[in-house]
Amino acid sequence: MSDRGIAERWGRESVSYREFESAARDLLETDDRFRAARAEWETFFTTSHGDVFADADVARPRDDLFVSALYYDFVVDRCIAFAEREFDFRLANPEPRANTDALSFSFRELHRRVTEAADVPDPAADLTADDLRSADTGFLRTLYEGVVPREIRLALGEYYTPRGVAELAVEALDVDDLASATFLDPGCGSGVFAAVCIDRKMSAMAGAPPEEIVENVASSVVGIDLNPVAVKSTKLNYLLSLSPVLEDADAESVELPVFLTDALGLSRDDDLSLAGEAFDPSADYLVGNPPWIPWSRLSEDVKARWRGTYADELDLLPHGGTDARLGHANDDVSLPFVWVCVHRYLTEGGAASFVLKRDVMKGPAGRLLRTLTVGDRPLALDHVHDFNRLRPFGEQVGANAAVYALRADADHSFPIDATSWTAGDAAPDFATAETIRATLDAESTGIVPVDDDTTSAWIREGAERGALGDCDHDIRHGVKDDAQAVFSIDREELADLEPELVYPYLKSRHVVKYGLFGHELRLVPLRKANEDNEAQLREQYPKTYDYLRSNRDALERRSSSWLEKGPFYNVFGLGEYTWSEYKVAWCRLGFKPHFAVVSTVEDDDLGEKQVVPGDHFMFVSTDSEREAHFLCGLLNSAVYQRSLRTVASEGKASLSKTVVSKLNLPEWDGTETQRRLADLSMQAHDIVPEHTDTSKRAYNRKSIPELEAVQAEIDRLVADQFVGEP
Repeated sequence: MSDRGIAERWGRESVSYREFESAARDLLETDDRFRAARAEWETFFTTSHGDVFADADVARPRDDLFVSALYYDFVVDRCIAFAEREFDFRLANPEPRANTDALSFSFRELHRRVTEAADVPDPAADLTADDLRSADTGFLRTLYEGVVPREIRLALGEYYTPRGVAELAVEALDVDDLASATFLDPGCGSGVFAAVCIDRKMSAMAGAPPEEIVENVASSVVGIDLNPVAVKSTKLNYLLSLSPVLEDADAESVELPVFLTDALGLSRDDDLSLAGEAFDPSADYLVGNPPWIPWSRLSEDVKARWRGTYADELDLLPHGGTDARLGHANDDVSLPFVWVCVHRYLTEGGAASFVLKRDVMKGPAGRLLRTLTVGDRPLALDHVHDFNRLRPFGEQVGANAAVYALRADADHSFPIDATSWTAGDAAPDFATAETIRATLDAESTGIVPVDDDTTSAWIREGAERGALGDCDHDIRHGVKDDAQAVFSIDREELADLEPELVYPYLKSRHVVKYGLFGHELRLVPLRKANEDNEAQLREQYPKTYDYLRSNRDALERRSSSWLEKGPFYNVFGLGEYTWSEYKVAWCRLGFKPHFAVVSTVEDDDLGEKQVVPGDHFMFVSTDSEREAHFLCGLLNSAVYQRSLRTVASEGKASLSKTVVSKLNLPEWDGTETQRRLADLSMQAHDIVPEHTDTSKRAYNRKSIPELEAVQAEIDRLVADQFVGEP
């Protein structure tokens, strides 16, 4: 059945929905048992999902979601009943609450009360057995999206996965013995991952008696979810996948291992049962698309349970100090969800394959993944399917995804094998793995960390080559005077000099990424090197001239040939570029690729005054604030930082003009992307001063989530727009 056919028959605009909705809303006004069920359902949802209704742009969102969920369950339930009749079996546990007793009321009883109150057409009235046989996993996704408003779906963190993405995820597990393997999807949604696992198991068991296949599958492919309609969806998808053998199997009833409970055991921790016995959902393989619910949506009670139950044991708090609040370091629950499920359910040496945001390779929320450890269990990341900017969840969902395939209890190594998927000539089609391969272009690549710390941003192997190229900017040397004892000014000496010629001066210890960590004072008696301004200095700045003349012997003993010309107090590395309004500055010595835009600072004695980079510095000068920040964003990005590691010399001047000139630093054209990068660099420069009220050593040990989030966006923007890295 086409998407349009599903919408017309069962969607929100259908007669069936309108009749059901009208009767259900009337019952909410008049029927105490109906209202009690809704109240219990709402408590269940807010306890597990947080206040998902607060920001939903829907009138009466609580009633809307309850009625929509009840109607969706009604349609699915009627499809299950039709399948039972056609294939001559009975589903032993059709209710979402079966096997856990998570809710006290029966959905079927609520359906009955609605249909008794109104003439609701039977959704399965004109179904055929062929309809069931031909239905794919997209059927339920289309139905759900046609019934539940998008705003509420997103509030629930529900990004239902196209089957093709699920197929790639399961393939990435590289299962040795499919027939004996056990699978668990701990956030099963519509059941697409379960359906893919079932299909693969059935193919591996081809030729076995149908009863044996049903028994094997119904004990080894497990689903858990906290949304009742997700549990019901998975059960129907389960049956649709089993339909080829259900028709021939001599099975009066089938009980499916799909459970309504909290896979994390936080909001509830039910005892699971199957066939009347306790059931252990531990599995050889974990698969799925975890909920992407923002931390801010969770109740304070659930957040406290996260902290008290798993935060320390699994090291879910990669930040220290006050930034270590769970939910501050991670933008949503998806990655910690995976970590807890690996901890709770994955057997020794097992593997997991999950759909997560692709930004976890770079951003602060992904640091947990990049530790490659769950508690004391090492992980190996075997493969990544990176969908770049393709948006497999649909254009209306602003989330970019990747599939991460992991092995537990194994040592990791780099590069990580990856497949980079990009748009081809045809419109992208995520319906199956086959259509993905037919409509998208795939490139095999590797992923490596930016530096020796695996928790640093990960980028594509070889991506640094994209940052190499022509530098369209002049790189200048900081001021060199070879007489620190003369030109370095203590504040007590300011009274004996004209302050107009004393400037804030930068040494290597003063610069961090995107900011300054103090400054010294320096006498700069010229506007440019070799300038003959002795007469002017004598007349306009007599105290300064007398001070310099009193140190003439020391100044004339300087050995640098650069200083042989000009007045006896000459300096090198001084010109119009020194006095440009904005400069991107960095220390050239050692390997500290920390770039910052410098302009003026507010000094206690000098007031607001222009900064002068010192001898250890190189810089690019510009009179455009945005141009300077654009260049700074490029240079501080993960790709450019890795490029610097590959081209930096091992000598003293690791970040010299020669080295940095090898980078592709384009001219400022004011494009939208360049402006965005400049804006991000300016945001970063606004954040850093808020955290410099400590020692630099303490600052370097500190994690600043706000800054890391901006850095992650810079990394993504540079990788995507400037060097084409996926």
